[in-house]
Amino acid sequence: MPSEYERLRRLNLDIGLAETRGDTEFFERLLAPAFAMRRANGMRVDDRASFLASLGESADRATELRSIAVFESNRALVDCTVTMSTPNGPTRFHNVRLFTRRSARDDWQLLAWANEPAV
Repeated sequence: MPSEYERLRRLNLDIGLAETRGDTEFFERLLAPAFAMRRANGMRVDDRASFLASLGESADRATELRSIAVFESNRALVDCTVTMSTPNGPTRFHNVRLFTRRSARDDWQLLAWANEPAV
């Protein structure tokens, strides 16, 4: 059975792949009922409905995990850098993702996601 660290590592790598595919079903399962995402431009915060509505196929992403912290057993914070392929070359973004769940028997859900350009 994989560790919580391994589950969260795999889940965060899958997020980038699902975003690239525009995989609405993946995110419908992943996002908490009350969800917030701060977009990289800092001008917009999406809720669950607006995030799902914005999904579509997009540039390839590569996720580099920087840290995963599990607090007690039902909260986790993931710090990662996502690099997107663009016509002007790779663009990097720093992401912080907060996951929660009701109990250790439940799946992780993404409650909050803050994104900004990496320096």
